[in-house]
Amino acid sequence: MKRWTSLVAAWLLAVTLVTPAWARTVRIETTVPLADHSEETLNRAMKQAVEKSVQGATAIGLNWIRIDGAWVLPDMFVLWMVATDGDPGDDEGLDVDVQTTL
Repeated sequence: MKRWTSLVAAWLLAVTLVTPAWARTVRIETTVPLADHSEETLNRAMKQAVEKSVQGATAIGLNWIRIDGAWVLPDMFVLWMVATDGDPGDDEGLDVDVQTTL
């Protein structure tokens, strides 16, 4: 019985001293339709996609954002960004995928 008491006391002490990390990390996918593939159109699409992604990330309280990929498809520009409210190097487990279409 004394052994169980010691084990429970040690477990309770460990639970109270160790706090879990509750950082949120999301991948935001934004698409912008393209009329053509001119440099001006691509620059405008990229700017719109970044602005929309940053706006969405800040709206849900995320303060670190990085571009994770960008693609030019025949009819659209696709941008992937990763956003987190924790340590920016700690984004291994993505909990949510947010998709935005302009």
